[in-house]
Amino acid sequence: MRSSKKSSELEKTVRTGIHGTPQLRPDEKRRFLGFFRERVIQAVTFDQLRNRDGLQVMTSALKDPRGVELVIHKKARAQAMPLIVDARKTGLDFTIVSNPNLVGNVAVLLVAKDAVDVPLLYSEQHEEVQP
Repeated sequence: MRSSKKSSELEKTVRTGIHGTPQLRPDEKRRFLGFFRERVIQAVTFDQLRNRDGLQVMTSALKDPRGVELVIHKKARAQAMPLIVDARKTGLDFTIVSNPNLVGNVAVLLVAKDAVDVPLLYSEQHEEVQP
């Protein structure tokens, strides 16, 4: 019995060496620009960022004291420039992500250091139905 336990530990070590450390909820992280949904205070999609309402939602979210970082998809840099300026004025860090494995339409989000209870994000509230 001891031998099988050692071999399973060895197999686990080999798998970790080949494939890397297993990630927790990777699909969720790909959808929210590399962060867990539970840390997101507010998020907008590309389409929402192009109109005044989406930009206003994110501008007001930047005032949330729980926010520690503004995260921007690389394709949304130009549209998010007013948010970057506001973040810099308030001393908030920002990151532009360019991971090719990202999925979904989230363009910009504000994240907290720890989990926050935000039941519905703007991006989820106004998701457009795609044919």
